Amino acid sequence: MAEKKKTLRCAVYTRKSTEDGLEQEFNSLDAQYEACAAYAVSQRHEGWVLSPERYDDGGFSGGNMERPGLKRLLAEVAAGRVDIILLYKIDRLTRSLADFAKIVEVLDKAGASFVSITQSFNTTTSMGRLTLNMLLSFAQFEREVTGERIRDKIAASKRRGIWMGGSVPVGYRVHNRKLLINEPQAEIVRHIMLRYLAVGSVVELVDELNREGYRTEIKTSVNGSTSGGALYSRGMLFRLLTNPVYRGMIVHKDKVYFGEHEAIVDEELWTQVQATMTGRTQGHSRRLNAKNPSLLVGLLSDGEGRAMAPSHTLKNKVRYRYYSTRPDLIDGSPAWRVSAHDLEAMVCERLARLFEDQLALGTHIESHAFSARETSVVILASGRIASVLRGGYPSSRVPLLAKLIERVELRSDCIAIHTSAARLLTALGFDAIPDADAAPITLTCAATKVWHGRQLRLVIPGPLAATGFRHRDPNLVRLVAEVHAARELVIANAGKSISAIARDARCDRVRLNRVLALACLAPDIVTAILEGRQPIGLSSTLLMRTDLPLDWAEQRVLLGFA
Repeated sequence: MAEKKKTLRCAVYTRKSTEDGLEQEFNSLDAQYEACAAYAVSQRHEGWVLSPERYDDGGFSGGNMERPGLKRLLAEVAAGRVDIILLYKIDRLTRSLADFAKIVEVLDKAGASFVSITQSFNTTTSMGRLTLNMLLSFAQFEREVTGERIRDKIAASKRRGIWMGGSVPVGYRVHNRKLLINEPQAEIVRHIMLRYLAVGSVVELVDELNREGYRTEIKTSVNGSTSGGALYSRGMLFRLLTNPVYRGMIVHKDKVYFGEHEAIVDEELWTQVQATMTGRTQGHSRRLNAKNPSLLVGLLSDGEGRAMAPSHTLKNKVRYRYYSTRPDLIDGSPAWRVSAHDLEAMVCERLARLFEDQLALGTHIESHAFSARETSVVILASGRIASVLRGGYPSSRVPLLAKLIERVELRSDCIAIHTSAARLLTALGFDAIPDADAAPITLTCAATKVWHGRQLRLVIPGPLAATGFRHRDPNLVRLVAEVHAARELVIANAGKSISAIARDARCDRVRLNRVLALACLAPDIVTAILEGRQPIGLSSTLLMRTDLPLDWAEQRVLLGFA
């Protein structure tokens, strides 16, 4: 009686370095798979059983192991669910000797092997391994030479001013692999550069563009997915303002060459923008060297109504900042003195809480009739203002506080922040005319007046202790609001695909998918986030990256709520 053959589970691995041709109905990956599958069928008498699962890496180089299909296959091998890996050729598996050693180690540990159906190797002998290593050495050599040849080709092409691909700059479109001007977007580029010269600050320009409704260009890929339509950020504007492509140049490493494409901005505008940016950079450096600028200069008065000015002392090379009553205004009454750091933190925190409390904010600015679009602008702007107040750079907080605060008054039992509806609306980006008849708005923070030597000091409790505020994360709160809006959007468009909804709503499809995955978040977790009771370490980034289970109990354990 013939001995029954042991069942050997086979899996086919296919790879192609580029994505060219992968959109075809029958491509290179399919051809590799069919050849390997036919070989597996021919070995059925040896107990080979082909796995229905496919492990394809289309558009991935063999020079490294950062390939999803290969990782998934090696995980299956390590778990003992695959005995033989079938390949069309050995260079489909890897073109690196080092990576090959790692793969063989995984196979050896699992008692598995691989078979190249067009190349015969016996890796159980030293001669077979030597032959295989030599072949892989040539494969690695071929890859490195190909890389050098491509880099030389790119360098030579760029010296001739040819655009060599990559992310298409805003204001251009690609036709026959050449950059052509996309006039509507090019006009936006010119507008941004002209406004930068007028405003003189990238931070303020970002606020202005987003406030006026400018959004990044929406692009559609060959597979129909869309991207863009987002708010402008500082990084985007820095790249745009410093990209020599817009003056008709091509950059390769640290050299600039005349390009084949047409310039969007003239040389004079480009030079002015670069000169302004250079000047601003030098100024920024000086501010950094000055350290912690005083945020409330010109806004502060003591309990006697006298103006206060910033001062500081040095102790053991540590600089302690204060606000003190101006010496020329001391008329026999004791001078006041308060820690600048504590006072600024308290004022910024109190204002940030106001902008996070939509109900309180709406009460103060209810005189302004908002449209539905303006309401959404208020929500976005208030969240951004709260973030700047809590963690923004001093260069961002100084102009913002100047817009918001009419004056800050130190009292014997509290700190009074005086503002107005017109100031709040201006900070939110609306044109508001001060109304003399409008009721003033005063926000207060607890404080205690004490004597210290011959000076009167104001002892300010810690911001958190004074406000009862826990650690409400504005980014998490915004994410919860975004999840709610995304859920409502999908419900309103029942029957449509996510891609279609994202395209119609002019939003990023990938982000919409990720945000929708959070729609199943447990209600008590949402409440805890809104009240600032989330576990330390939970952030919007972490939440977006977490593969959230559907079970609410498991969610609480995973996110640290239980």
